[in-house]
Amino acid sequence: MPLIIPKDLIGEDILKRERIFTMMETEAHHQDIRPIKIGIVNLMPKKEETELQILRMLSNSALQINIDLIHMQSYSSSNTDQRHLDRFYKVYDDIKDEKYDALIITGAPVEKMEYERIIYWKELKKIFDFANKNVYSTMFICWSAQAALHYFYDIPNNVLEEKLFGVFKYEKQTDHKLLKGFDDEFYIPQSRYTSVSEEKVLQYEDLEVLAAREDTGVSIAASKDSRFIFSFGHWEYDKDTLHQEYLRDIGKKLKIKPPSNYYREDNPNKPIKVTWRSAGNLFFTNWLNYCVYQETPYELDEIQKKNVSKFGGSSLSDAGQFKKVKDIILSKDDRDVIVVSAPGKRHLNDTKVTDDLIHVSETKENIKELEGIVQRLQNELDFYKDDLNSVLDSIQCRFLNIVNDLDLDVEAKSHIYQVFDNIHSMNSKDEIISRGEYLNGYLLAKYLNYSFVDSKNLILFDEKGEVDIHGSIQRIQDQLKGKNKVVVPGFYGEDKNGNIKTLERGGSDLTGSLIARALHSNVYENWTDVNGVMTGDPKVDERAKTISKLNYDELKEIVEEGADIYYPDAIAPLKEKNIMIRILNTNDPESQGTEIKD
Repeated sequence: MPLIIPKDLIGEDILKRERIFTMMETEAHHQDIRPIKIGIVNLMPKKEETELQILRMLSNSALQINIDLIHMQSYSSSNTDQRHLDRFYKVYDDIKDEKYDALIITGAPVEKMEYERIIYWKELKKIFDFANKNVYSTMFICWSAQAALHYFYDIPNNVLEEKLFGVFKYEKQTDHKLLKGFDDEFYIPQSRYTSVSEEKVLQYEDLEVLAAREDTGVSIAASKDSRFIFSFGHWEYDKDTLHQEYLRDIGKKLKIKPPSNYYREDNPNKPIKVTWRSAGNLFFTNWLNYCVYQETPYELDEIQKKNVSKFGGSSLSDAGQFKKVKDIILSKDDRDVIVVSAPGKRHLNDTKVTDDLIHVSETKENIKELEGIVQRLQNELDFYKDDLNSVLDSIQCRFLNIVNDLDLDVEAKSHIYQVFDNIHSMNSKDEIISRGEYLNGYLLAKYLNYSFVDSKNLILFDEKGEVDIHGSIQRIQDQLKGKNKVVVPGFYGEDKNGNIKTLERGGSDLTGSLIARALHSNVYENWTDVNGVMTGDPKVDERAKTISKLNYDELKEIVEEGADIYYPDAIAPLKEKNIMIRILNTNDPESQGTEIKD
């Protein structure tokens, strides 16, 4: 069906090329149907180009459409001849008493500007209010969609780090009538520096999102009654519109990437692929058919005005205020849409419900965070408990294997079980660590049929945590007096309070040397896994040889240089009594080892 447009607005050759069917207004009067009346508020700089693009989209409908072109009177366009505007366009004052089935408000290249700084913002707000009262369905395109969401719903836009530029694929999120006949995926051209968050739009029950992506934000949204349609893309664009815009940006020396998913293989030197036209035509057709033609009353004067009254929190703070609001609303018939805030303060020291709910939300977040921490700690605690039991089981099994392999009696096994039961209740790090020496000494005494003497009864620590040499010697002499064959665990003793305290790693050497000194031994044998003190590390140097004889000072010097062969503090007690030290290899007992004496 034809578009009814002003004579000579578009040349006949262009109309034929674009296959836009038009009709003179006088011919339309003889039709038996009422034409749909649509206003196009053209905010784009190149108005003639935009006219053609939008008229092409509207002409695909089977409806007869009467077109009014509208521009901003408060702004002088530098890209469109004023004579063209004067001849074919109307301004707000010309239409303010009119009614329209539908209105289209285009985008504008002002998206980086604050709304209040735009020259024609006040005039555009009048048109927004006009659309709200006198138009059945309004489609806001690109920037005007963002401006309308800001004006009617106070929804902000977000400035992007770089221009959103190209053709983007969207998934069909709903079976809305605007998307009737759409495939599950469709494409929309985009060219903007700002976006609107889907989350912000969905905060309003009056709005629904039809298409969105995380990187582009909302692309299509609508009010639930379809009176407002927000289309952030440019389905009306010609094949080369993005290409020409890309060339203009390059000419302005702007940092701009080629429009994405637009050129074949995303190469600007290759042909353009058009992927949006069929969906765009269907979108406009659906809008005209399902949101406009089938919904608007035959008489445009019957279009319901969307009068909105907003009552703040102080107006609805309690039941008494509710009664006042009811009286106000019912005092006039045209108070159709009522917007309310949450209950405000009832008195000076009261709190607003929204502030309380913010506190509730923050408290729930804190609780959620703490619950997460507690859960993580519980998981970590369970992990460590499992790890503890696993390691203790492994150590216990190791000692039980020794008992089994040596055919020791049941008493030895029972003692092992008892020690590990005690470890579970021990809190002293030193006591826990000492149990390896303790059990090894106990088992060896069993195996040899020797007496077992606990080193906690032999080695004494002073208040500073250091070994009390003289006190330990006295204890050793007292405890071992009269005992011929004994096994003593090394590495630990007890402090003045009777608590087990360990020596440094390798400290068993000191236990042995103190016992040898206290008993006036002729020789102190120190058995290890090497053939004495060697010229190098035999694990690294195959040519390393055993040093057969050393004096105490030479041994001390070697140890202080880093040789892990003997505990340094264990030398002095033996040197004082000139007790010979022999370092021998348990795995090579025939080796002569190293003798240390003055």
